[in-house]
Amino acid sequence: VAPVITITGAATTCSGTAGYVYTTETGMSSYVWNISAGGTITAGAGTSSVTVTWNTAGAQTVSVNYNNTFGCSAAAPFVKNVTVNASPVPTITGSATACVNWTNNTYSTQTGQTGYTWTVSAGGTITAGQGTSAITVTWGTTGAKTITVNYSNAAGCFAPTATVMNITVNSLPSPTITGQNSVCANSGYISYSTEAGMTGYVWTVSAGGAIASGQGTNTLQVTWTTTGPQTVTVNYANANGCMALAPSTYNVTVNGTPGTAGTITGTATVCGGAQGIAYSVAPIAGALAYAWTVPAGATIATGANTNAITVNFAGNASSGNIIVAGNNLCGNGNTSPNFPVTVNALPANAGAITGDAGVCLGSAGHVYSVPVITNATNYTWSLPAGATITAGQNSSSITVTFGTSAVSGNVTVLGVNSCGNGTVSPNFAVTTHPVPAAPVVTATGNVLTSSAPAGNQWYYEGVIIPGATGQTYTVTHNTGYYSCEVTLSGCSSPVSNRVWVVMTGIEQLQGSNFNIYPVPNDGMFTVSLTSESEETFTITIFSNLGVQVREVKDIRVNGRSDQLIDLRPAASGVYMVVIRNGSSAVVKKVIINK
Repeated sequence: VAPVITITGAATTCSGTAGYVYTTETGMSSYVWNISAGGTITAGAGTSSVTVTWNTAGAQTVSVNYNNTFGCSAAAPFVKNVTVNASPVPTITGSATACVNWTNNTYSTQTGQTGYTWTVSAGGTITAGQGTSAITVTWGTTGAKTITVNYSNAAGCFAPTATVMNITVNSLPSPTITGQNSVCANSGYISYSTEAGMTGYVWTVSAGGAIASGQGTNTLQVTWTTTGPQTVTVNYANANGCMALAPSTYNVTVNGTPGTAGTITGTATVCGGAQGIAYSVAPIAGALAYAWTVPAGATIATGANTNAITVNFAGNASSGNIIVAGNNLCGNGNTSPNFPVTVNALPANAGAITGDAGVCLGSAGHVYSVPVITNATNYTWSLPAGATITAGQNSSSITVTFGTSAVSGNVTVLGVNSCGNGTVSPNFAVTTHPVPAAPVVTATGNVLTSSAPAGNQWYYEGVIIPGATGQTYTVTHNTGYYSCEVTLSGCSSPVSNRVWVVMTGIEQLQGSNFNIYPVPNDGMFTVSLTSESEETFTITIFSNLGVQVREVKDIRVNGRSDQLIDLRPAASGVYMVVIRNGSSAVVKKVIINK
């Protein structure tokens, strides 16, 4: 009896898919399987079960025959019709290169399918789209990576193997920026640079600045107009086309000039030569240093470049203003209001003193003076012991009395004002001399002798006898009182005793008459001469110090002659008019009173 053969297995399959199993009755022998040209038996030939791989889509067949237990086979093999549907061949589109950690890596395959299954190699993460035709991947590490996809087509077939796409994940650049990180506002073009040889340079600056040139290159020119914290950023694509996830940021401080200086405090009136006078100003916003200006002749002693200084004023420093401005790398700010300083100078150096270099003990009325001392409000005089100022104290001219016990020494003076003392004058040496004692005059006949060996001056009736300066004097003419006075070193003694001398046999200008008028007068007067016979006279006029001030000779008189004498501008005082005729003389006094 021939066997009745059956085959069980899928009547519908997918091309290229292995492992389709077809079976027939077991326990038989001499199994013979046949597959149409589009398939291949991969296992089980000669057994009751074979495994088939269908390689070609379309209508295919699988057949089998065998011998039953009776050794009989079927007249013809049993044929099973199989419909082989084409399996899909997925493709993947997307960039074969990627940048590490970028999140925009998109990959896609054919749409309209089902059962999409995506895989990525280690280091990658599917962040969106799994189970769809397109996914987004973030690659967390660099190097060679893969991405695979498979799906089911309308016939329900998957590709025998998932499609693989090789991906190279490249590193990102790390842009650096070099340039000035502390600049001054409105100070022109400031350069910033990053690595050269890249592409796609993108620069930005914060709102306080503006790009002047260089966008798209590795060097940028920026103008900064607003003070405060500012930034420069840059990004670019490296040789692999990767840009940093975020631009690199470079912090810049844009500085302005310091704020306006406030009001200075300190001493407004100082003395020349003052030291360590303090001046200060409140801290100035943005100032790194302080620029002070002081008057001529003043110098900053301490605190230069700070907001508090001390100033030394030279003795000849000028009055003027102190000002200050804040300073930083961007320059000076607005200056403070002027702080006027009045410098009161010390008195100038005292000049040379003029006055009497030799004085008599007990004398008064000695005037000493010095040229006016600039800036002096008072004058301080120094005198030898025993001398006192009787007039002109605290002035440039004083009157001094030297007591009877005064000593020789120096007269000095210096100017004084509220700032102190000026430099003292050169010493003016004064020598004091004692007043000689009154001489004693003795007479031997008409020869008079003074007790003083030197310095004598003889007088007749209180009128100086010109040239009579010896220790002795011989009276040759007039009867009357004679006396003597001694002067040594400019100091005159009291008048000696008066001695009466009678000259016998000599008459004084007999037969002549004389008159002087007016008396007193202003220095101009008339001498009236009367003579009984023709005579020749000489008129000589002496001051009260015995100094001859005028002489008129060869006056011929026969009867009356008036001689006008003009001594103007003679000083006021008593003058002696001596009228001589041969060896006779007469002395008359005349008073000049202006």
